[in-house]
Amino acid sequence: MNVSGSLHLYSGDDKELFFVFDDVVAQDMYRDSKFNIDDLETRRVYISVGSSRFIHQRTLSFSRKQTEIKVSLCSRNTKDGLGSLTALYDWFTRHGVRPAPFGVLGRLAKVRHNGIFVWELTLTEPEDLITPPGLARRRKTMSRERRSFEHRREIQLRDLTVPGGRAEELALRILREDFPAPNYTCLWRKQFLDSERIEIRKMGIIADIDVWDVTANAPERFIEAKAQKIIGVRAKPIFHLSSAEWRSYLNAKAKGVTYEIWLFQYCDAEDLKSAPQSVTLIIFDEVSKDWLDPEGYLIAPPSAAGRRRKLRKIDKS
Repeated sequence: MNVSGSLHLYSGDDKELFFVFDDVVAQDMYRDSKFNIDDLETRRVYISVGSSRFIHQRTLSFSRKQTEIKVSLCSRNTKDGLGSLTALYDWFTRHGVRPAPFGVLGRLAKVRHNGIFVWELTLTEPEDLITPPGLARRRKTMSRERRSFEHRREIQLRDLTVPGGRAEELALRILREDFPAPNYTCLWRKQFLDSERIEIRKMGIIADIDVWDVTANAPERFIEAKAQKIIGVRAKPIFHLSSAEWRSYLNAKAKGVTYEIWLFQYCDAEDLKSAPQSVTLIIFDEVSKDWLDPEGYLIAPPSAAGRRRKLRKIDKS
């Protein structure tokens, strides 16, 4: 299996270096029956870096709350004498107390070692142009790992675009029922950068949908639609909020206008279009700064936050 992920340094006393699999790879691994979350032996892997093979054996860590899989490569106390892994650790930790995650490509495969078949995770090359010690330089012709990575990225970009648009369309359909014409107008921003109403642009607010109160000649509320692919029921909500959306939420709140995040959790993107009753809608009318990830605008609210709304089947009559 060709894999991709990123190096992360956990800033505790041990300064532990982790490889975290990209989410799209992790989802495939969760579905692979060869891995058993409850069986430690199925999750043991040998770490190889560049030309240094079978450096030592570690254990894949599968999160039970979300599709995250990571493996500890080494720490400050264990990194010496590990060949290419030592060089990689020393290079990465020189970039500050909390260096930015660094993208890496590799392979995960069952191979024969000491007479038995074992899992081997091989970190082969960097995702981008900077090549740290221990890893091979990017080749002029794409490696199998890079071809797989580029293919996954192309699919991921497509999947992010399609569900996002369908989530906005579904939100628009619901809002038009909740706030019917002629008393209200629901304005979909669609591909434009900001609202079609100058009054809202002057407020410094952007949202996917503006609900305009025609009688009061003022905004009634703003809706930002998000889509989250899940693999099971009651999945923990998580979504990205850009800095502009965060500022818009604060501006709306300061002006006394509701700004809601509508998170549509789906298993199949087609459900957003044709089977909304299979989609979970969680509405957040409050967003806490405590939910923000320090590395960016990743919102991870508590599971109990927000309110759930049951969606109806589409009337096809």
